Amino acid sequence: MEKRDIKHAWTELESISGSACKRAMGNSKMTTPRLEIYLENGSTVCIAKVERPDAERRLIFDVDLEQIKSENPQDAAYRLGGAVLNILRVWHKREFGEWSVPVPEDTLDDHDDYYAALRLIEQSLSEKSSQHAESIERLLKNAAKTDDNARKYLEEAWPLLRNRLK
Repeated sequence: MEKRDIKHAWTELESISGSACKRAMGNSKMTTPRLEIYLENGSTVCIAKVERPDAERRLIFDVDLEQIKSENPQDAAYRLGGAVLNILRVWHKREFGEWSVPVPEDTLDDHDDYYAALRLIEQSLSEKSSQHAESIERLLKNAAKTDDNARKYLEEAWPLLRNRLK
């Protein structure tokens, strides 16, 4: 895919997602808890949780749009889509069943603690087991020292997921 094609695809996605958000915000029948995915200030992709209809959104994950656009599109899709689907799967166990969201093997490196933690989280959610919780936390803490996304995941998403595994 050429660079101009990627830019066009992102522009189209921004346009579509902005329209969908405006329609959704006018829908008073939206269920909770829910995830909101939005583009803040045109430069940051955010994933937030809304726990109750009257509650403020709580940021779980944010990443610079330019960083996402610099990644291989498949890796970016796994990164964002996998996180969203895994969180939804925790909330809606009956609907998702034993379905699992894979992490792309080519993005995993034995020295990459963040991706190793994500792989263990995916495995733990699939098995409905807290067996790897301590390892996951240790990997995320180590990755959080140098990776803002790992730090935010450790602080925001991991506590929600860990509690669901207990």
